[in-house]
Amino acid sequence: LKNPHSDNLFNYPFTLKTVTSGLVVTYIPWGPIDNIEPVIVGVSGLNASSAKVADHSDWTVTLDWTAGTKNFTATAGVGMPFLHFTKAASDLASVTVNQGTATVAGHILTVENARNGADFAIYAPVGSVWVQNGSTYTSTLNGQNYWSLGFLPLTAPQRGHGRRAVRQVRLCGSDGDARRLQL
Repeated sequence: LKNPHSDNLFNYPFTLKTVTSGLVVTYIPWGPIDNIEPVIVGVSGLNASSAKVADHSDWTVTLDWTAGTKNFTATAGVGMPFLHFTKAASDLASVTVNQGTATVAGHILTVENARNGADFAIYAPVGSVWVQNGSTYTSTLNGQNYWSLGFLPLTAPQRGHGRRAVRQVRLCGSDGDARRLQL
């Protein structure tokens, strides 16, 4: 990143912006990003002077915010409808919902109508608890250091049914022989 913080980071379907407290996540189907910050993902107490590129590949980039003992990373991929985050072991994961309606169901924090009809689901590890304080939700992530945010389809007929575990994969060889892989 050229500047300490950057906006107009278009990783469709997301529109992203870096700020001192973490990553602004929004959906703007056209035009530049403005000063509205519907959802900010980071760690509690983060006040980083800059976000830096920590790693990259042909398809992904990992941004890093470090300030003192606070550390937060966010990985985004071209056309991927999810973001992956990590934190330092002692940090609390933080999600601030400035626009939209937030609902907690176990380890999942859902934000509906965050901007332009976009809905997001924030997945913490199983067993995690989201604690609300005003518009900010924090979690210890059940002792883990990772979580993710998914962009829910704009035209999904049934919200909340997008997480199904894969139980069986069928592999077919060129000779038509099918083999099953049990997971």
